Amino acid sequence: RGEISNFQYLIHLNTLAGRSYNDLMQYPVFPWILADYDSEELDLTDTATFRDFSRPMGAQSVDRLHQFNKRYKEWDDPHGETPPYHYGTHYSSAMIVCSYLVRMEPFVQHFLRLQ
Repeated sequence: RGEISNFQYLIHLNTLAGRSYNDLMQYPVFPWILADYDSEELDLTDTATFRDFSRPMGAQSVDRLHQFNKRYKEWDDPHGETPPYHYGTHYSSAMIVCSYLVRMEPFVQHFLRLQ
């Protein structure tokens, strides 16, 4: 109904989830929505422009799905302490936030400390 913008809605969800601009480990997140990065102009009426939200990011294409499944099947921990996994990193961490915002203070200093 247009009462609030998508941005306002997502910020509200992030706030309800306890995310904050004051904590790099709980920095607000926004969904990755595009699938088309090749077109000169985006056709917002074409469903192929957007990612399939019924699948995780690792299964958006057949190639990505095979890559993550291969990693899982071939996992070998010599110490036997870490079980196999599909995704080796969390979708958000202090390092990821700082790397995206590295050209802005205070993130430059945070990034340098994290390296």
